[in-house]
Amino acid sequence: MLRFPVTILPDCTMKYCFNSVDKRFHMEQFVEEYVISEQVRKLWAVELDLLEKFKDLCKKHSLRYYAIAGTLLGAVRHKGFIPWDDDIDVAMPWEDCKRMMQIAPKELSYPYFFQCYLTEKDAELHPIRLRRSDTTGCTKWEYENVTDRNYNLGVFIDIFPLFYVPQDSALKAKQKELVIDTWKAFRGYTALMGKEKGLASMNPEYAKYIEIYREYSKKYTIQQIKELYYKYCAIQQEPTEEVAVTSYRVNDPINTWKTEWFNETVELPFENTTITVPKGYIQWLDWRYGDWKVPVFNSAGHEMYMFDTDVPYKEKLSISAHD
Repeated sequence: MLRFPVTILPDCTMKYCFNSVDKRFHMEQFVEEYVISEQVRKLWAVELDLLEKFKDLCKKHSLRYYAIAGTLLGAVRHKGFIPWDDDIDVAMPWEDCKRMMQIAPKELSYPYFFQCYLTEKDAELHPIRLRRSDTTGCTKWEYENVTDRNYNLGVFIDIFPLFYVPQDSALKAKQKELVIDTWKAFRGYTALMGKEKGLASMNPEYAKYIEIYREYSKKYTIQQIKELYYKYCAIQQEPTEEVAVTSYRVNDPINTWKTEWFNETVELPFENTTITVPKGYIQWLDWRYGDWKVPVFNSAGHEMYMFDTDVPYKEKLSISAHD
């Protein structure tokens, strides 16, 4: 387990919030009764910088993307971050995402790092991440499961591939079987690596997938297993009526959306910039959140489990190793 001293986000509550643009991102901000700390403002500033770098690449290479999840809700309801949220989520059509995975590693330089299975050996399958190597930021899963000290743990934004959903029931069932099986093989590999390194905090559920990984490893490298996973996620090649952020929760209704919502896009204000959203964002928000116009305070789980925007993760790890 990687242990190092970082900021842990507290739980907070408030009555009402409208997050207006404040260019003084490195100052504590009061929004009605909700306090946005200086640390969180600095975190947002790093994430906005990552968003701008991502947008530049998309514009340069004509790649499509859309704000989703709490980022879309924040753009519509708050014109920026939801005050108790701490990350940025976007989705990309799989064809565009594949191109981004080839382009970004070649065009980005320090401190930016495009983290995917092509650039990071033990990178998560979902989501793909754009990170800042001169900072420290990780999820709870990374904090508890990452064993490689070379693994990039900079502050990040999440990028989710968007796949067409099969309409044929037999193909949909086959896809679910194959996606889950390769996901289990990857998790079995994760468990085996953790076991070999004596990682006590590793999710015990993963241990039961070790044998699945061993069977796959007779034919495939871990890199090839990841490629198979994405191949099965993209099993539906032709456009259909639905798209999904396919993952091990394949065919999950909450992550399956109407393709027509994403056929066109619009730009909405987001803090001191703009962000691209699907033109059908109202339908998406109704589907995903129901009564989304009424804030549910602190409803989002903290994605950035631990962070420090002032110290690079490698330095943080070096400090902790000598504590």
